[in-house]
Amino acid sequence: MMRSLFQITKYGKRSIMTSATMNSRVNLKDTLKLPTTTFPIGSSLTPASAKELLEKCTDDLYKWQWENLPSDKTFVFHDGPPFANGALHTGHAMNKILKDIIVRYNIKLGKRVSYIPGWDCHGLPIELKALQNIRGTTENVSVMSPAEAIEKNKDLHATEIRGLARKLAAETVEAQKAGFRSWGVIGDWENAYRTMDLEYEIRQLRVFKEMTKKGLIYRHFKPVYWSPSSRTALAEAELEYNEAHNSKAATVKFPLANLGSYLSSLPNVDKTISAAIWTTTPWSIPGNLAILINPDLKYVVVNSSKHGQLLAGEERVEHLQKLMDEDLEVIIKDIPGKALLDVTYNHPLFPSTASPHPVLAADYVTSDTGTGLVHCAPGHGMEDYLTCQKHNIQPFSPIDDSGNYTSNALPTHDLTGLPVLSVGQDKILSLLSDHNVLLGCQPKFLHKYPYDWRTKLPIIQRATPQWFAGVEMIKESAISEIEKIQFVPEAGQHRLHAYVSGRDEWCISRQRTWGVPIPALYEVESGDALLTEESVEHIISVIEKKGTDAWWSDPDSEEWVAPQYRDKKYKRGTETMDVWFDSGTSWTLIREKLGEREGRALVDIYLEGSDQHRGWFQSSLLTCVASTGKAPYEKVVTHGFVLDEKGKKMSKSLGNIISPQEIIDGSYWQRAGQMAKVAQKPEKAKKQKAEKKPKAVAESSQPAKKEQSPDIDTLRLWVAMTDFTADGTIGEKVLRFAQEALRKYRMTGRFLLGNLGDWDGKEVPYNELLKIDQYALYRLAELNQSSKAEYDTFAFSKIFHSTNVFNKVFLSAFYLNILKDRLYVDDGISRASAQTTLFYILKHYLNILSPIVPLLTEEIWSHSTLAITQNMDQPVKSQWVEPPAEWSSEAAKELGRKFQSFDSCVEAVNLVVEDARNAKSLRANLEADIILVVPEGGEAQKFLKEIESELTAILLCSKVHVSTSQPTNLDEGAWSYSKPFTLLQEEGTVIAVPAKGQKCPRCWMYTSRSEVEACDRCAGVVERLGSCTATA
Repeated sequence: MMRSLFQITKYGKRSIMTSATMNSRVNLKDTLKLPTTTFPIGSSLTPASAKELLEKCTDDLYKWQWENLPSDKTFVFHDGPPFANGALHTGHAMNKILKDIIVRYNIKLGKRVSYIPGWDCHGLPIELKALQNIRGTTENVSVMSPAEAIEKNKDLHATEIRGLARKLAAETVEAQKAGFRSWGVIGDWENAYRTMDLEYEIRQLRVFKEMTKKGLIYRHFKPVYWSPSSRTALAEAELEYNEAHNSKAATVKFPLANLGSYLSSLPNVDKTISAAIWTTTPWSIPGNLAILINPDLKYVVVNSSKHGQLLAGEERVEHLQKLMDEDLEVIIKDIPGKALLDVTYNHPLFPSTASPHPVLAADYVTSDTGTGLVHCAPGHGMEDYLTCQKHNIQPFSPIDDSGNYTSNALPTHDLTGLPVLSVGQDKILSLLSDHNVLLGCQPKFLHKYPYDWRTKLPIIQRATPQWFAGVEMIKESAISEIEKIQFVPEAGQHRLHAYVSGRDEWCISRQRTWGVPIPALYEVESGDALLTEESVEHIISVIEKKGTDAWWSDPDSEEWVAPQYRDKKYKRGTETMDVWFDSGTSWTLIREKLGEREGRALVDIYLEGSDQHRGWFQSSLLTCVASTGKAPYEKVVTHGFVLDEKGKKMSKSLGNIISPQEIIDGSYWQRAGQMAKVAQKPEKAKKQKAEKKPKAVAESSQPAKKEQSPDIDTLRLWVAMTDFTADGTIGEKVLRFAQEALRKYRMTGRFLLGNLGDWDGKEVPYNELLKIDQYALYRLAELNQSSKAEYDTFAFSKIFHSTNVFNKVFLSAFYLNILKDRLYVDDGISRASAQTTLFYILKHYLNILSPIVPLLTEEIWSHSTLAITQNMDQPVKSQWVEPPAEWSSEAAKELGRKFQSFDSCVEAVNLVVEDARNAKSLRANLEADIILVVPEGGEAQKFLKEIESELTAILLCSKVHVSTSQPTNLDEGAWSYSKPFTLLQEEGTVIAVPAKGQKCPRCWMYTSRSEVEACDRCAGVVERLGSCTATA
């Protein structure tokens, strides 16, 4: 039988037996319960183990949730297809990881999730890149511009171009897919959709047929945005605006032909009077068919010594003088604009025998710019076109697909083949000067101008026959649907509303090869288009058998013509659909795979960049409303763009591009170091080089210190910590911050696992937990509830902030720190209560973090003991862990209120100990006893008495005494330090004094009788452990 460690003294108390009375000795360090875990401080995953872990929390998870979660609770997340034309960048990472966080969170809500990734495979960007990749030329293909690629390959057959584009798109899809999956993004990757797949194209064509049936598709000859460099019409969404474009602005006089009744009645008006107009597009003057005035403005007649009488806006005379660089004499004032509507004029470059043109009213003519009169070319501007349509004036646009003048540009001058934006415009200005009608020219007029978003070259507006979707006819229904949709951020609703309400038509035809053909036939003799429901359905049936490539490769035959139309000869058109129509019909995939949802939209959520209000969000809304009468989505979430840390757009020329892959593999840090050196001032770098030169030879052989790889979770954490509702930034500082947060997450995980290494899996009932542990659970419940609310509202950056603060401020700096004594030294209810609380923290910690950093949470899980894994589900598969009600009960809130007020006391203790340390009165906290003086009978005293047994652990000292009066029995000459504090609105004092006991060799508290004997607490623990001595 083991001998007791204690003996009874003559005073009837137990005392620890000294080493002389014990039969054997034991090393007290061996009796400490130190943490043990296999989870490393830094990730030690090999490529093989990382791949295995990734598969478990991605591919395996998607399959598991699809097979095991209820189908009646399916959450449908529809993926907006990225262009399959380039390497992945941080914008892709922002987009796909945000989607993944939402998908994972909904799995935690117990919903089966449908997320089918997709790619936009058609269109000009891919066709251009395919052409740029063609080898066999003597030029350096890598620097060939898109415009050059189009020009050099203009003789390639459509089927060759389509083959090249299809191959490029297919290869890019696979490369991007591998990248997305390497970021831990889950989805139905094996069934990913591509807009170039035949089944997709057929669904798209059926939407087109439905819109044709409803009269929403028609052909018009009207001005559209036209890219001479791409040789195709463009949509508004395919433009970008150059704020510093230089144009040649011209002030031109147009001779009046018929002065009209009002001007003719004025005595001092010459018959040779001219209208002064100002334009930033002199190249469009051959297309002039009218002059526009505002009937509500006032006009004047001025006299020029060089150019005679001129008609101009009354408020624009001073500006006209500057444009002409001469003083002008005002002859007649206050001419009403409406009095000029019967005036006609002659085109300044047409023969005198040509028919005169009218002066028309337009309220968009203002006195803010120009001369108050506007040159109107209905073939080169939508406003001009609409104005002229009211007067049955048809557009004239003598410009070809390449942006060159055609032979009918000017009747008496040959401009054929001259590019309108360069030498053609120069020729026009020269002719105007020769005809003495050029009043002035500004060779470098700086203003905002639209550019082709792919070729980065200026576009023009040009009237051509194009196919349109009639937005005006469905606009009211579309706007009504917008009102039902939830937008994050809310401003998205106003943006989409503005884009739809401001749009009457949608030009859906493109003059390129790589895309879905517009299924229109053209009568050989007349050129009239055939587009009917029956004809389109017949063409679809042929495409189902042969594919869309056959539209270009098949010889002319009647096979493509529906039987009822074969009395005439037809040929197939060569136009393709706008890629926004392609991607805008992707909702048909969801309808086909999952079916309709009664009373609901097909899809729960669309999430893309903020530029998609004018792109995919809009095209999806319009095609779905046109076909089904409903919007395809219930929520629209938008994120901003990714900029560098200085807020600049990323570009190769600036050298500030950061790829997701180099963040994952760690190569970014080496490059960041090199960039930092380059950024140094030359003289500083030179000085440093000179100072280090003697060491250079000796140090050159030493290998450079390798940076720790940030891995996947650093990339994911960067996304989560970014407020995606605005433009986000990325760079060394922000990535270091993410890396440090991830390191702290790991350290917390390691602490939790280490101190649960010997946990038996038995949870202490809540009401038996120590008060400080109950308070920790109250704080944990707060974090859980706020995180859930923030997941529900997509406020992921707030989740990052709150978990980071909880981790750093509450756990690391306070709670886990004060637990160490109880975990390493104690046993019984004290230690069991602490371990139970740590288990709950681990459980909720992994629950909250798993949608954001799934690899980290799975790695922690993989190192957990059996007792842990038997008491909680795998983090990525577990449903959201709700905290028990008692953690947030009124009693818990009251306890939380008291402990939060107690922070003042903790801070005061830290200050007095720091004062003692600075005065060299002590070296460690445990050398002090703490006296807390509070008013007698108050709430503060009651609370301190309630937690008195826990105070030494909380305040990290050897003993705590609660008193209602200032102590009078302090040892004379001994040091003491004091600080005031406030507890529960009552004033108190903290006093630090020297600890009375000796340092216990086991727990290091100054509560022992001698430095070689364990204190009473430790002796009891050691006895219960079955040891036979408690001496050092």
